[in-house]
Amino acid sequence: MSMSAPHEIYIRHTSKDGSSYVQEHRVWDADRFMAARKDEVKQAGGQAAVQQLTREQFQTQKK
Repeated sequence: MSMSAPHEIYIRHTSKDGSSYVQEHRVWDADRFMAARKDEVKQAGGQAAVQQLTREQFQTQKK
């Protein structure tokens, strides 16, 4: 099994009350990371959500 180098992904996290923030994450496997976050969101309920962003979207929304 070959491992690629870690890389950055950009995520918008929304809590179950609807407030959100964007964050950069350094991950080995983006698909696995997103699957885990989506499982957490499903358990949280409410308006909780997670969405992967492009670098450009992240930079625009981070300001």
